[in-house]
Amino acid sequence: MELAFVLLGSILVTYGWYWGGVTEARTSAYAMGTGSVLLGLFAAFNPAAVPAWSLFAIGSIFGILATANAWNESTQDRTYGLFALFFAFAALLGVAADNEAFGEMTDYGLGALVLAVVGTLHFISAALVASNKGFKAFVGWITLGAGAFLAFLGFASSIGSSIL
Repeated sequence: MELAFVLLGSILVTYGWYWGGVTEARTSAYAMGTGSVLLGLFAAFNPAAVPAWSLFAIGSIFGILATANAWNESTQDRTYGLFALFFAFAALLGVAADNEAFGEMTDYGLGALVLAVVGTLHFISAALVASNKGFKAFVGWITLGAGAFLAFLGFASSIGSSIL
């Protein structure tokens, strides 16, 4: 789980940096694409990730779509927003599965909740108000902060520390 949160965090930091308006598209696409492929491989070949498979698999698909979005602005449309909504639903299912399994919020549930909020914001920005560049930049900076938090959460868990 720690590696998956670090990978998702790096994807979100890079994507937030791009959506915030700091970098050019193609420089961001390589980093997001690499993280997305690694996350997809993690979800596919890690038997310990089975309970969280849907979150990480859809997270990798979200990252690959984000890569396509960064490479070519024409892919930022309602289809991308729909996949961001799927990502948010998968994250909410991850929160529910975590609460069901442990009876309380754990670091995994907290990370999944952050991902649900980010996915919902991307859905709103890409599907509902796609022409609003100011809101897109705001969502970009929120995405960057969420990604940094997820990476921190993954690193903290890897050294045996816990946020909650």
